[in-house]
Amino acid sequence: MDDDSLRWLGTYCYERQRQTPGMRGGVALTAVRGLGVETLLQRLGAARGVGGGTDVRYRDFDFPTGTGSRTPCMYGVSGEWSYVLEDSGSATWYERWFNDDHAVKPRPGEEMVCINPNIAVQPCWLVYAPGDGAVWFTEFGESPLDIRRKDATGKVAVLDEALRAAGAVNPGRPEFGDVPEWTRFVDANLGGVPAVVWQAVSDCLGIRIPRADVEEGNLPVALLDDPYA
Repeated sequence: MDDDSLRWLGTYCYERQRQTPGMRGGVALTAVRGLGVETLLQRLGAARGVGGGTDVRYRDFDFPTGTGSRTPCMYGVSGEWSYVLEDSGSATWYERWFNDDHAVKPRPGEEMVCINPNIAVQPCWLVYAPGDGAVWFTEFGESPLDIRRKDATGKVAVLDEALRAAGAVNPGRPEFGDVPEWTRFVDANLGGVPAVVWQAVSDCLGIRIPRADVEEGNLPVALLDDPYA
């Protein structure tokens, strides 16, 4: 398995956080194509002085005294994508969106994906913005396509195809009688629903993040404002 693929992050979706010097369990991803990583951090409420040109690694940060009400994250660049990883069980982007923070809304020309494990309340969410200003929300296991909305760019259909190819969309009857039956099949044969969702996103969008850097905390750290603090 490609160690730069994102599949492994889904495999450890429900593991308790901080089992490594970096991140592994309960990780959320927010990534934008066409936006600098510093601008992405600013939109997510990064504290000044961290994520603003510093080289402090996540593993070297003093978490007990340095965070307060802020959420630590790791960040970096993969090709044209800027990304932020968090292991608090949810994604700051997602929380800010539902707190009506318009600063996080993708602008036209910005392609965005957010994988939110939503550990505390479930379900897990996959959020995708194809670059035309529209934002699509999908529960894990479902198709991102919606017959009530027009996929103007065609990119949502491409993501849907990738999710189906990875086994991440429940085909329903007659193949499976209900959602629990399908979930048991994916768990037993494909490594679990989160794993195949993360794999599909990685394969479809070309986002690659070295596993060793994430688990060992070698990526730089930033602190994001808690939208509820």
